[in-house]
Amino acid sequence: MSEQEELMDTILNVDLEIVETVRTLQQENWNTEELKNQVTDLLKIHDELVGKMRSLQGDDHSCDCGHDHN
Repeated sequence: MSEQEELMDTILNVDLEIVETVRTLQQENWNTEELKNQVTDLLKIHDELVGKMRSLQGDDHSCDCGHDHN
């Protein structure tokens, strides 16, 4: 598995964790400060991973999905 594929896999796992945490927050009526902080931390990790992946791609922002990810 290439470094880019590993990053994409890690991003997917972080995204899934974000979704699960948000679902838990919704079930608890958004009253859990710890979970809110966890979402914030996970979003930061996600953004860092996406930035790292983009730096590996250089100026090529395509991922063959047909969308421009600039």
